[in-house]
Amino acid sequence: MPLILSLTLAVGLLLVFLSATTRWAPAREQPRPARLRAFLDRNGAGHVGGRDFVILSAGIGMALAFATQLALGWPMVSAATFLLGITLPAWYLTNRHQRERTAMQAALAEAVDSLRSAVRAGMSVEEALASLARNGPEVLRPPLTDLARDLRVSGFEEAIRRSRERIADPVFDMVAAALLMSHRVGGRNLSTVLEALSRSVRQTIQVEQELRAHQAKNVLSARIIAALPLALILVIRGLNPDYLDVFSSAKGQAILALCLLSVAVGYAGMLRATRLPGEERVLQ
Repeated sequence: MPLILSLTLAVGLLLVFLSATTRWAPAREQPRPARLRAFLDRNGAGHVGGRDFVILSAGIGMALAFATQLALGWPMVSAATFLLGITLPAWYLTNRHQRERTAMQAALAEAVDSLRSAVRAGMSVEEALASLARNGPEVLRPPLTDLARDLRVSGFEEAIRRSRERIADPVFDMVAAALLMSHRVGGRNLSTVLEALSRSVRQTIQVEQELRAHQAKNVLSARIIAALPLALILVIRGLNPDYLDVFSSAKGQAILALCLLSVAVGYAGMLRATRLPGEERVLQ
């Protein structure tokens, strides 16, 4: 007992000493609205308000939960459907952004080839970029038009910086780095740099497309495995409703909740196992 009291007193004195001598400040976490705003901006939905997005997600979740409750009458399944519904808008934005990003990177590879050809023909970089804004790939014309305008108003380096922020793509970051380096040290070897950059961009896109295709197969398998138990429940419920009356009781709902939780955890684990590492941006 005296030993325990002595140790307790020693720990207390140590804590008092540390609290008096150590400056501590709570870590500032990014507020949730700011995280939501960053998510919307990152996925090309900057025009959508955070509040509107939350209301839309909640509305979709409640609509699906209401339909599920009418069809099955099981609160646990309705709750799971509500959680699924509120994630659908975010899932849609993420997948749309990925498709647009793939199209953007393919267009960037084509644009680098056109830029290299224009530089070899004797055009300046500014003239080549202005030409791409008029005749380049369709998906790149709006940001390249803004780039051509900034080149006339703000200068080369500032125009490239603004364009990099607008496009926000790792592949364009490499193009921007090459253009900035050429502008600072002289464009004598720009054609050679652009040729090497074009090969690098195309190889990067090819590798990423192969990885995405392999990932898509694994994600599809995870979705089928996760949806199969729920599909069987719906089929059995439709063929013989009395067969699943055991799930209508409180104990049955608890068992069903555990089953749904295990499916959700397994699905999340499979998605995590198939997740690809994100591309690091340069010139940050």
